[in-house]
Amino acid sequence: MDINTQYVLTQGSFRNEAILFLHAFPMTSDMWKEQMNVFSKTHYTLAPDIPGFGKGVLPPYAITFEHYVDSILNFLKESGIKRSIWCGLSMGGYLALKLYERAPELCCGLILANTKAGADDNEAKEKRWATIKNLHSHRSDFTQKQWKAMMSQESLGNKKLKLCFEEIVGKSTEEGLSAGLVSLATRNDSTHILRSIDVPTMIIAGDEDKVIPLSELKFLQDNISGSRLRIISGAGHLSSMEKPEEFNKLIAEFVTDLHATSLNISLVN
Repeated sequence: MDINTQYVLTQGSFRNEAILFLHAFPMTSDMWKEQMNVFSKTHYTLAPDIPGFGKGVLPPYAITFEHYVDSILNFLKESGIKRSIWCGLSMGGYLALKLYERAPELCCGLILANTKAGADDNEAKEKRWATIKNLHSHRSDFTQKQWKAMMSQESLGNKKLKLCFEEIVGKSTEEGLSAGLVSLATRNDSTHILRSIDVPTMIIAGDEDKVIPLSELKFLQDNISGSRLRIISGAGHLSSMEKPEEFNKLIAEFVTDLHATSLNISLVN
């Protein structure tokens, strides 16, 4: 299968500024519907299914995390989107950093949510291998463990959110999810590029995130010049789905400030 094959959910007018939403593991582009419904009124919103997730097609050979990077870069270049805002959560944040490393000229702003720059250590790798075994032997158990790990205490009682979560996770095959786990376990560290990031950057954390500790988000803030850290109260690892209104307000704040900065630069020049 050609690596250019890419399923992308789009909403809004192509003439508007683009926002690229990059989903978490084990989700799909559908996790961004609350954001796309709001920002498609003013922006061209795009959310790809990373290969192997949802409608994203896996090639007939083993892949690494760089395959995900290639697929998104090819799509951006072929679609004619010259510069866009990138918003990535968890795995999507890892992907946003790798995309920036490869093609910083395509990015005009970064939103990094519930993510980190470091690669998996040995303990994390072993957990991913165990998760693969659990996925193939007890698919429903895998889904429930992901739900409990990702959600805040408040979100665990949200039945509507749980049904939505289960539906989205159920859209990916075991092969796609397994490939994702291997790609995550073997991805390279991105710490070295943080100080080279020179676009406006917002970092979003959930104060009850059990997957990515707050210290990792503070590390991003400390190493990305001019970045700001925002913490969503009562959110776990999937902050955009758990607290969509709060998350959307932060995106709106970021976009407003991004345009104000651009206008000031234009006036000075």
